[in-house]
Amino acid sequence: MTQLSQMFQESNLRMKRLMNALESGMKPDMETVAAAQREFEGQIKTINATVSMYAVMSKNKRAIAGLDKMNIMDDTTAIDLMLGDPETDKVKCPLRDDLITRADCLDYSGSHGDDCRGCEIGRATKAKLLPPAV
Repeated sequence: MTQLSQMFQESNLRMKRLMNALESGMKPDMETVAAAQREFEGQIKTINATVSMYAVMSKNKRAIAGLDKMNIMDDTTAIDLMLGDPETDKVKCPLRDDLITRADCLDYSGSHGDDCRGCEIGRATKAKLLPPAV
């Protein structure tokens, strides 16, 4: 899981707690409402930064490698705001031309080895989900 994915996951947990506090039937606390607003504004800033990073990555191969090495963002993970387990990370499958989970990618590549040979997304998925080869 990249740092961006982790940030969104933690932010969503905080936002869920804030919304549960508001929906608990008690009179809305303005501090809670203000905290929810700040959390949302932070997510918007992070999304804007992500779009900017993607623009840089699309023009500069060194940026892709650098962001991946720093575990900030990689080119194999689609940001899904409900991320958690790496198996449920969404990735874009070049053969199926849609978003699938990493677990589905692993299953598909297991039964379509020849089709998936050389796929960078599949290679990254195996590195994240399978134990290291001895």
